[in-house]
Amino acid sequence: MLRFAEEITLLALNDETGVMHRNVPRRAFDYAIAGALMMELAFINQIDTDTENLILIDTKPTSDPLLDEALSIISGLGAQPSIVATIEALAAKAEHFEPRIFAGLVHKGILEEREKKFLWIKGERTYPMIDGKEETEVRTRIRMTILAEGAIPDPRDVAIIALMEATKLYRVIFINDELSHCRKKISQFAKMDFIGQGITEALAKAADIRDE
Repeated sequence: MLRFAEEITLLALNDETGVMHRNVPRRAFDYAIAGALMMELAFINQIDTDTENLILIDTKPTSDPLLDEALSIISGLGAQPSIVATIEALAAKAEHFEPRIFAGLVHKGILEEREKKFLWIKGERTYPMIDGKEETEVRTRIRMTILAEGAIPDPRDVAIIALMEATKLYRVIFINDELSHCRKKISQFAKMDFIGQGITEALAKAADIRDE
């Protein structure tokens, strides 16, 4: 099973070009990666949350170096840091986390790493999908959850929907006609996850700071 951070990364990638979709805000993706790591730790009972704060339950190693590093950062924030403060602390390390997420997807045979060159000068790395089946599985699962009448989302799907909401990836996953009918449902499902709500709050806070 892919990690939340891997699934949201696959959704954010343009299948053909191997770079992020242009309408995915950079800061939003950083915060989504932070939230994804927290969600993974919550699902394996290393942390818990209430409406505002994070509770550290277990600091034992998880066997996943990325999650262990996230857990170490969280451990340094005190007994019960706010969800928003935790997201901000992890998002500050996003440039460190994200290449390792891509490397993991390459190692699993899901992405191929390429490097654009101009006159033999190294340039931007791209990550085209090898066959796209993993991204298709995630996309199909989320589309069915949102578009099916009366569908009750699985807790893991709620987490991905919350990350999709934060990064505005619904613009990529659904066409305009679909969005006019399901935008409200996406928002409702996203609000079922406290960490997802924290991402939205952290992004709003960051926007306020930029406006000052």
